[in-house]
Amino acid sequence: MYRLPASYNFAFYDTYPEAARSFYAAHFAHFGVYEVLLRHGPAADVELERLRGEILRYVTDPPKFEPPAEIIAPNWAKLAWETGQSMDWTHMLHSQLYDILTDDGVTGKRRVGERAIAYYLSEPESAFSTRGYGHRWMEGGGAWAGAFRERYPEINGILWAYHWHHAAIYEALMEEDAGARRLALARVIRVFEDSVLVNPPRVMPLTAEVAPRFSRMFPAAAHIFDNLHMMHDVANDVMADPDLSRAERAAEIERLRRRMAFGGQDTTAAPAMPMGDGHEMSEGSARVPTRLPDGSWLPQGHPDARVASMDELMAPLRPSGVDYEPADDNAAGDDSHEGHP
Repeated sequence: MYRLPASYNFAFYDTYPEAARSFYAAHFAHFGVYEVLLRHGPAADVELERLRGEILRYVTDPPKFEPPAEIIAPNWAKLAWETGQSMDWTHMLHSQLYDILTDDGVTGKRRVGERAIAYYLSEPESAFSTRGYGHRWMEGGGAWAGAFRERYPEINGILWAYHWHHAAIYEALMEEDAGARRLALARVIRVFEDSVLVNPPRVMPLTAEVAPRFSRMFPAAAHIFDNLHMMHDVANDVMADPDLSRAERAAEIERLRRRMAFGGQDTTAAPAMPMGDGHEMSEGSARVPTRLPDGSWLPQGHPDARVASMDELMAPLRPSGVDYEPADDNAAGDDSHEGHP
């Protein structure tokens, strides 16, 4: 799975490298916690305290580039390969929306952002659900719920502080003026380091609470990111439960991932995007995978892909492996279009 090709890719890192690098400690923390819990089990206290020190060092001195999850957590990546893929796929969507909001050359940011979301959802078994569950999965999934934060409140506080950080960056990028965005981003980093990290949230922050303007523009993405954050916390709790064997941990993480997957929803329409309430799906979001006369395919969201009707979008999901049928009047796309395979 690769990011949607576009001119805006990496605009966030190129324009605001300090803000972009400020995320790396979060990803190191999440996957580092999984690896320590897998390797040390109930005896992980000392190693997690050491890890907490490394995370705090990365907060103020992050690496230039983000190390991949397989390097941070090689053994956990084998244990929960599908979940790691879903997390990385969603981190890619994070990156593309940051880029879209950063690049002043992008006009119609909602339309372009929804196209990126549609592309993300074209991998329905890896994408997280667009339904808003609040804290439902995290709190009610099993006997393991809360195991990690109760035993390791300090490092859990760092992780929840970073959930705030991700959403706060989105809200800062909603400023229309580039200068105002830069000031807002600097303030987010300052508040994060001086306040949020020192007194972390007692409840996992939800995106709409921290980034209301962003969540109004991209409600489906806001729910996707909340579900990603819950999956991170679910994995922490399952890995911290001393009563589960290695095989049971792997099975439980995969069970919860499947319950959170977009492919498990009962419609292809993003239910978090209200219809008839001042918001309509852009045409790009309604463009479905389309077969060309030569047998190749245009991906979901491509500007030359077929536009599905609302009745079709609201129909039950097709079984896995069943293709969309192209319309008779489908026109082949120009190879120069961004997003063409």
